[in-house]
Amino acid sequence: MKKTPIALTVALLFALAYTATAMHHEEGAATQSATQPTTQPTAQPDAHAHGHATMMASINSAVAVMVPTEDSTAHGTVRFHQTDDGVTVTADIAGLEPGSTHAIHVHQFGDITGAHGKSAGGHFNPMSHEHGLPEQDARHAGDLGNLTADEAGNAHYEITVTNLSIAGLNNPVIGRGVIVHAMADDGGQPTGNAGARIAMGVIGIAKSE
Repeated sequence: MKKTPIALTVALLFALAYTATAMHHEEGAATQSATQPTTQPTAQPDAHAHGHATMMASINSAVAVMVPTEDSTAHGTVRFHQTDDGVTVTADIAGLEPGSTHAIHVHQFGDITGAHGKSAGGHFNPMSHEHGLPEQDARHAGDLGNLTADEAGNAHYEITVTNLSIAGLNNPVIGRGVIVHAMADDGGQPTGNAGARIAMGVIGIAKSE
């Protein structure tokens, strides 16, 4: 079947119109690509990351303000100071039974929203050691031993440990919790048989003196 001259003319006009439209779209896309380059996320400079790490490592003092858990009167402060020999931990706790002995540990989380201190989690143990007392090298990083109250119910305790840092690379404690327990830590598994939690605090950056 032969096409009529009118049909050929219509087909030719349609082809020319389609070609012109396609060329217009291609030119528009090229112009948009030239005037609106794709933005790429800027990588964080290594210098900035290094500066942040240096700033954190320079933190050498921290403090936990200890508040009583429900039905307890124990309260006070636990301070952490970075030294050349390790971290010196100094606890001053009041509101204890005269002559009583109590375990003190760094715990996993700086969360003291729970009334009984359970939201602080378990002992801080990043090396997956068994529980132990300070004289044992292989122990939970958070195992700090025991403090003993005087006849007025006040306890002062100081220990220097080498398995912690405040905000460095060696098991940093900043932002974690401190717990004082109702009983002494006897070194038994898994957590020293220290009983309930009677005071709790969050370790934060201390103001420079």
